Formats: sequence, structure tokens, C-alpha cells
Amino acid sequence: MKVTTESLGELHSIINITIEDNDYRDRYDKQMKDLGKKIQLPGFRPGKVPASLVKQRFGESVLAEELNKIVNEQVGNYLKENNLQILGEAIPVREEPLELKSDELREYTFSYEAGFQPAIDVRAKLNKDKTFTRYRIAATEEEIQNELLRLQKRYGNREDVETAEEGDIIYAHLHELNDDGTEKEGGVHAHSFFNLEMLNEEGQKIFTGVSKDHQQNIDDIFSVFKGDKENIAKNILMLEDTNEELLQAIKPKFEVKVDRIARLFPAEINDKFFNEIVKEYGEVENEEELRNKIKDTIENYNNRSTEVTLENDIFNYLHTAADIQLPTVFLHKWYRRSLEAAISDEEYEKQFETFLTRLKQSLVFQKIQKEHGIDVKNEEVVHEAYNTVQSSYGHLGGELVEYIAKNNLQNKEFIESMHDRIMQKKFFEVLKEYVTLEDHPITLEEFKNLNKEVYAE
Repeated sequence: MKVTTESLGELHSIINITIEDNDYRDRYDKQMKDLGKKIQLPGFRPGKVPASLVKQRFGESVLAEELNKIVNEQVGNYLKENNLQILGEAIPVREEPLELKSDELREYTFSYEAGFQPAIDVRAKLNKDKTFTRYRIAATEEEIQNELLRLQKRYGNREDVETAEEGDIIYAHLHELNDDGTEKEGGVHAHSFFNLEMLNEEGQKIFTGVSKDHQQNIDDIFSVFKGDKENIAKNILMLEDTNEELLQAIKPKFEVKVDRIARLFPAEINDKFFNEIVKEYGEVENEEELRNKIKDTIENYNNRSTEVTLENDIFNYLHTAADIQLPTVFLHKWYRRSLEAAISDEEYEKQFETFLTRLKQSLVFQKIQKEHGIDVKNEEVVHEAYNTVQSSYGHLGGELVEYIAKNNLQNKEFIESMHDRIMQKKFFEVLKEYVTLEDHPITLEEFKNLNKEVYAE
């Protein structure tokens, strides 16, 4: 038995595995004997089927299986001894099946075309001599004040008022009318509610300043609200069925009678307010402490975006600077074979370029993962799941957060997304340790404009 190679270019070879009859004879004979003891055929007792019949019926399939095992073993040994890893899968040089003869054990040669992974030296490109900018966005007083006001509104109270202003909710009866202004028999009758922001300019002129018990006929109810006819029918007229026939049958003229007007009064900043916001900001004792927590929350949120930019900068630099050379001739062959359907040459080139980019990124990731033993433990996935739910639904309370997190952890795709997120986080933690980071203060607007310029390029 011997393994030889023929170079087709950098990282691109043909691997030849020559197997002589004495390399597989004993293994083949053993498998045939074992099969003969177990096989059952009509007319024969178990284990009493003649060896010649067993060979006639199953010899070639057993031979193929044993040869395949030996080929896989030899290729694996060759790759291990030469510290090589195949990209994609090896491609058989012969497209037609090799003719096997179980009654004539002889020498066989199997040849495969293969492309190999390149050596990647990340540390040669990423080190303390390379500096990257890490932007830091400070929270503005306006942002802090807006968040404080949001909390006050969220935990405030709605009270009835006499006249409608911006932000108020108007509760009203709506009756569909005939053209002459009489109530349409069997027409739409809805108990509805809306605010001034849901009205267009014409509608706001009608309802701004109206008082409780105000009654008015609207010639075209669909002309005073924002949105299309179907949405208005659903959200204002409260209709569940909004098929085209029904929409056409609705007359536009409606009587609107205001039942009540509710206004949100922001909560006062006091101990009661501090107790209510515990779910979102934890325990605070005074307004200054709350403002500091709001400031930290805003800056942490902003800086998550800047970290993504930093990580992209590092990775894009590494991807370019590393100049990873791949056996593209082989990869073209392998990629075309992997396509499930025929595509145009233009689409193929587009897909292949994307494939090469992702392959290079994957090779860098695998290199870092292997060198630093990066892995993810189950408890880390659970912890990340709870943090993810907490960031979105923390205001709903701990019990509901726990329920949602446990429910999400039953979903395989969710678990995989948490796993990938943790792996990516650890990966970039390593890369950031390699280089020098310089913090640079920037406003949110400046950062947004900077990213527009970067992505425009």
C-alpha cells in the first residue's frame, strides 16, 4: 500500500492511494466469514449459506466497503502526517465507478483531487504596533432628559380632561350614515379610540380642542385619518373582516360622538416612582442616581454600536492584510459540483466571490479558535439567553423574563444564535488583545455620519 501525490499548483494536488491485494485480503475474508455466519437466505439454515453464494450475492459490496474504509484511513493518515486539512471535499479523478471483482482480488488505485487550507499567521498582521480607533459616544443631557421623561410617562396616570390636545386619547362612538345624514340600517357602529397623531392635517383641525360630548358628522371618515382604507377600517372602525367587497360597501359618511378624552400626566419623581422603575433600572434613591444610571445605559447602548464598528475594522484589516491565498482552481471545481441547480455565469461569479470571502473569514476564525481553545459552555448559553431577554423585556419583571428565556431555550435556532454570539464575542476579545486601541470621543451624529461614509465606500 502506498500514497503518492502529484502537485497541480500551490495547495492543490492529486492524492493517489494504491492498495495491493494483500492490503485488504484478510479484512475482506473476515467480513465475508462474519457475513456468512449471520446471513439468512430462503432454503438455507442460518449460517449454512454456501460461501460461494455469499460471495456471489454480496462479495462486491463488501469489497467496496472495505476498500473505501482503507482509502479513508490512508487519506486521513496522509493529511495528519503532513499537517494538511482539505478544503471542501476531495474530488474523485475518475467520474465513472471503478470496476470491482470479488472473485479476482487485485491491486486498485484510487485518485482524488484536493485543495488544502493555507497556513495563516494572524499575529504577524495583528500586534501592538497596529493601532485601531475605538469610538466612545457620551450621553447628552437631552438624551438623559428624554429617557427620564419617557419613564415619567410610562409610570404616569391617565386622567379624563375636558378638551383634546396633542398626546391625548379620544374615545368615541362612530356611526355609519346614509348620504342624507340618517343612520344607516345595519351599518358600521364602533366604539373606537385614537389620538391626534393618527389624524392627518384635516383631521387634526377637526379634533384639536374638541370637548367631551362633541358630536359631528364627517363627510369622509377615510380622508381624516392617516393610512389606507383597509388599515382605517381595522384600527378605527374596529372591523375584523376587511375584504374588498366589504370596504366598497362602507359609506364614507360617519357620525362621531366624543365619549371621553384621556390625558397622560407624567409621574412625579418621588419614592413611589423609584419603586416602580426598579424593573428597568434597579434600586435608586434619588434623581441624581437615576440620571447616572440612565447615562450609563445610554452610553453602553451607544458603545455596543461602536464596538461593532471596531470589530469590523479589525477583521476587515486582517482579512485584507493576511492576503490569504486559496487554491481557487480546485475550489471552482468543488463549488460548481456543490450547486444544486444551474445558474448563469454572472450569478455564479457573484456567489463564488461571496463564498471565497466567507471561507477566508472562517479560516481566520478557526485559527483563533484552535490557538486559544475558544469554546462555549452550556451555562454561558443560558446566561446569554437571560441577558438577551432582559434587555428587551426587563421592564416586565423577573418572572416573565425567566419564562420567556426558558421558552426560547427550547428552540434549537435560538440556542445556536446564542452560541454563535458568544463565540463571536470571545473571538473579538482575543483580536482586541493583540492590537493597540485608542479611545476617541465622538457624538452620536458624528458617528452615524462616519459610518455612512464608510459604508458608502
